Amino acid sequence: MDRTVNPGINLTLMSPAELQEGVARLSRGTYFKEASLEVTLSILTESAAQMSGIARVSIWALCNSQAELRCLDLYDLSQRRHQNGMSLYARDFPQYFRALRAEECIVADDAHLYPATREFSSGYLDEHGITAMLDTPIHIRGALEGVLCLEQVGTHMSWTTMHRLFAHAVANLVTLALVEYEADEARRQAAIADQRLQSILKNSPDLAVDRNSLLAQPG
Repeated sequence: MDRTVNPGINLTLMSPAELQEGVARLSRGTYFKEASLEVTLSILTESAAQMSGIARVSIWALCNSQAELRCLDLYDLSQRRHQNGMSLYARDFPQYFRALRAEECIVADDAHLYPATREFSSGYLDEHGITAMLDTPIHIRGALEGVLCLEQVGTHMSWTTMHRLFAHAVANLVTLALVEYEADEARRQAAIADQRLQSILKNSPDLAVDRNSLLAQPG
């Protein structure tokens, strides 16, 4: 699925202070509680691309027992377009999937040569003109759940400490968004279960009497 959002973007790389302030503004955003997960992730990828000047920013979720990475949202800065739904599989890219589990951050200044990303070379990298990758694993309660990807296209520069800190900060915001989504889903499921229980009790008076009797008994 493709969709276009906010065509007016700034292609100029921001200073470290501006990047820091930009992340701070994102972290204060009310959309974490008010917007859907899809909209929240699209805000994060697009804002990260605009602030950093990186051509492609994407968020991927691990699924199918960590055998698949599924794209939740990818923002292409040059095309000003969001995409999602693409998948990458561990069977096709075993070194990359191993690196995700083992490394704090995959820093590939030359994605065609870096051990963890070179297996993408003849397909994914060439198809999109990607030259460098900076991939930050996303953990929730200590478990690896996905990855935030920053990708340079065409000519490239070496990733700096500031890039790594920026990617880590955005990955933390993605984690926050996913945790909020999980909490909302848990509350929604609890409400549905409660409504079902109330409906059963309403339609079964004998069950309601038994339940009230049990609740009235001393501990």
